[in-house]
Amino acid sequence: MNIEIKNLIKIRIQLKAKLYIGPGKILLLEKISKTGSISKAANEIGLSYRKAWRLIDELNKASLRMLVIAKSGGKGVRGSQLTSEGKEFIRIFRKIEKKLQILTDKEKKDLEKLFGKI
Repeated sequence: MNIEIKNLIKIRIQLKAKLYIGPGKILLLEKISKTGSISKAANEIGLSYRKAWRLIDELNKASLRMLVIAKSGGKGVRGSQLTSEGKEFIRIFRKIEKKLQILTDKEKKDLEKLFGKI
């Protein structure tokens, strides 16, 4: 998976017994929002379509409301889009991530004293 490195800390949150969310699933959702396609989103981040579909299906089944709606059909009909809940899911995750970055800024600087600029 080709996740763009933006932050020093990558978080993984356990929401249910076997449901974890992290930067990979969030990036996949963001790419689906941008491309309108699970296939194109998967390709952009180096996932197989099958793996991407499995991750989206896992999220949709675990959430109270669907996060991604996939339309099947002929040319010009099929595609995928995030629901308002899917967009909110991304927004909340990114907010948690940002707060964590702010909280750990001092410690990041302490690590840089030991290892150089990170």
